[in-house]
Amino acid sequence: MSIKGLLKTNIPQTILVLFLYLIYAIAGTLGTYLFKYSLNAITAKNLNSFIFWEIITMVTELATALLLPLATVAFTRQIQDYLHQIRKDIMHHYYNGDDEKISTMQNDLTNNLKILSTDFATPLITIFSGLLSITFSIGILFRMSWILILTTAVLAVITLSLPKLLEKKMSQANATVNQKNERLLNTIAHWLGGLQELRRYNAFARLNKKLKEASGEYVESNKKNMLYRSWSEIINGLGNSVAQLGMVLISGILFFNHTISFGDFGVAASFAFIIFEGIWNITDSLTRIKSTKILREETTKLRQARTLEIPTSAFGVIATNLVAKYDNGETITYPDFTIKPGQKVLLTGDSGTGKSTLFKLLLNKLTPANGQIIYFYLYKNGNPIKSPVQVGNLPQDPIVFPASIKDNITMFDSKIQENVQTAVNKVQLTNDLAKMPAGLETQVDLKNENLSGGQRQKVVLARSLIHDQPFVLMDEVTSAIDQTATEKILDNLLKTKLKTKQTILMIAHNFTPEMRAKFDQEIKLTAVRKEAAE
Repeated sequence: MSIKGLLKTNIPQTILVLFLYLIYAIAGTLGTYLFKYSLNAITAKNLNSFIFWEIITMVTELATALLLPLATVAFTRQIQDYLHQIRKDIMHHYYNGDDEKISTMQNDLTNNLKILSTDFATPLITIFSGLLSITFSIGILFRMSWILILTTAVLAVITLSLPKLLEKKMSQANATVNQKNERLLNTIAHWLGGLQELRRYNAFARLNKKLKEASGEYVESNKKNMLYRSWSEIINGLGNSVAQLGMVLISGILFFNHTISFGDFGVAASFAFIIFEGIWNITDSLTRIKSTKILREETTKLRQARTLEIPTSAFGVIATNLVAKYDNGETITYPDFTIKPGQKVLLTGDSGTGKSTLFKLLLNKLTPANGQIIYFYLYKNGNPIKSPVQVGNLPQDPIVFPASIKDNITMFDSKIQENVQTAVNKVQLTNDLAKMPAGLETQVDLKNENLSGGQRQKVVLARSLIHDQPFVLMDEVTSAIDQTATEKILDNLLKTKLKTKQTILMIAHNFTPEMRAKFDQEIKLTAVRKEAAE
């Protein structure tokens, strides 16, 4: 987030905002200045003059009261338009980049932008409005006496230097709040994601402990941040009060020396309040803006455009001397294997033999500790793909979106809608849809889970079929589907005749010998593990 970016978001609206705040400052200054004539009328005991100037002053005050809400609404719209652009850029960044934790993305798209709105954008307009009021007020004071201007300048320099006392500590405290908020979101995602399992094993105590720890750290960081902010406001407030009293004292001396009139003395105190109130608001705003420096730098990096390199579809793979290593030092050694284009391969093995880890290696989500994985094109055996590789992936926990079943299958591509029914038939979803009044137009409700686990798996399988993916990894994709339907789905998957014959590597357990025989080959993993060296 930057000043330039905020102003350029909507230039006509920017001009309107600046104009409204300018008129607001002029009206406010004029109302204060004209009040001096009311005071002079009192000393002159001129009732008619007093009433006249009071009416004029009241009109300017009413104009001021109307202008501020209008200016505030216009500027709020400007901020929201800018935040929308930032949010869009961040989404492009994540879409074109590597996978990130959901909690990190949530923090970047919500809490961080809220902080930038309240501690960067809003203080900017406070500074602009304050500078206008201060400028006009100084102009009025200059007409009264140069001594008032000199006094104002000296006191202003002192007041403006006060925020630097806590500037660094506030910036660090703000960054800590951001980090602790991300950790809290991460903890919530990790633990509440398995809420049903925690209930099943009566593990509320551990859930409460973990959330309490993360929440406690976030609360403490907020307390520390507010402590520094409070001390900053106290210091700035004291400086502001002393400066105002100083101005009243000097203007009083000038009045008794007959340098200024009683009316000038009265409004001089008011202008002193406007000036030093403005300085206080500006210093507080500058402190808040500077506290967002780290966050603004991070947001700027997230907004930088990433070029999405179009991956090359793989049709086969060769793995040699492949070894995976965990953070605890434990390793898994895999057998060498080759999967040719169009082959249907079954991956089996006991729990803990590294089936899911192998998928992570093949999807480039985990870097091998040793060995290599070579993908190749169709009809080009052995010729490796050097550019990023595209491999389809169907995880055991199917990913669906809050849209219609049809859209979940087509992934919002209207060009392939005519093939939906064929895919639905092949994955045995037809009978399920017949029980739903809206059929394919049924909206997926993630909150209330209106689709069973098996139905979600069928939707994702249909999605894979209709998009004609050349090479797909399938992890227990029929685990929630009954055996009769599984056998029919398996027959259709293994007999697919797409534009290019689909290559499948499927993790499965409890398949019958007849079902295993349908595959071209079986890669059976055994427990070849090495514990971390002590």
